[in-house]
Amino acid sequence: MQRHLATLALLLLHTSLYTQTLVGTGPQPRTALLEEFTAIRCGVCPSAHAIANSLEGLHGEALTIIAVHGGGLAVPLAGQPDFRTAEGSAIWGVLGVVSQPQGSVNRRPIQGPNGWSGAIGSVLSQDSPANIGLSTTYDVETRTVTVEMEVYYTSTLSDEDRIHVALTQDDIVGWQTDYVNGNHPDYIHRHVLRGLMTPVEGDPVMDPAEGALVQRTYAMTIPGAWDIDALSAVAFIGAAQGEVHQVRSVPAAGGATVGLDSVRSDLPDAPFPVPASHMVSVPLPAGHSGQATLFDAFGREVRSERMPMGAGRVLFAVHDLLPGTYFVRFEGGGAQRIVVAR
Repeated sequence: MQRHLATLALLLLHTSLYTQTLVGTGPQPRTALLEEFTAIRCGVCPSAHAIANSLEGLHGEALTIIAVHGGGLAVPLAGQPDFRTAEGSAIWGVLGVVSQPQGSVNRRPIQGPNGWSGAIGSVLSQDSPANIGLSTTYDVETRTVTVEMEVYYTSTLSDEDRIHVALTQDDIVGWQTDYVNGNHPDYIHRHVLRGLMTPVEGDPVMDPAEGALVQRTYAMTIPGAWDIDALSAVAFIGAAQGEVHQVRSVPAAGGATVGLDSVRSDLPDAPFPVPASHMVSVPLPAGHSGQATLFDAFGREVRSERMPMGAGRVLFAVHDLLPGTYFVRFEGGGAQRIVVAR
């Protein structure tokens, strides 16, 4: 594994002086990061995994999980996978982890699985002083993942911030000790920390101020054993040695966020029905014509429709889409959020 810390330009410019493409500029709700401390030979950890997975199902893209394997119970026996990393061990040390299963929500004090739900709910009820946008590309020949990241500050902060970017992998099959249901030789491990693209202490952002945009680029050459299709890039920002402001996650190969602030709140009416199951009608910004494009929560284009002048609304068929949050972006600016459910 080769990490490239040749971080590109840091731009701290007033909003009138830059062009941003990945991040929103309006205040956004805070998202939650659950760092789950676990191990393959921890027999009570599967119950904690189930709690984490249920919380992910409840909160969707508002919650990101990183499973950090460490401690003596992470040392594999013959035929067992080794999910330990030097960075993971360092994170255990920085956060003062001494046993598992434990977890940290937005790097607040460590607590057991029964406290995760309340801590996540508290985080999600707040607004964030900083927004995150990111996109990823993957070079098949060199096996290099590149992450383009933008941070926009909606408030002025007095302390130095730190950017963190990690790679996690889902659906790794391997041993898991389980005291309740019996040991699993073919357990499906999720959210496994594979490595960091930034130092453990993070990449500094000095003197963050309202209206500032920070743009960074990170790259890592990944080992052949890692499945690129199961990898995610997780980016978060927070105070040095303090709480996390915001976190976002996208697929490591071709993922991108949608600038959530571009979702319009000043249109005379809203998409309907909410949620939608078959068709959704979306109001257009006044005077718009051209193209309306539907994106999923990862920023991937789903479909597009032409908007005739004066139409007022555009219709999208959503009967074949997975449940979740989607965004309609309009040619010329503006967007709307829609929800698909069954």
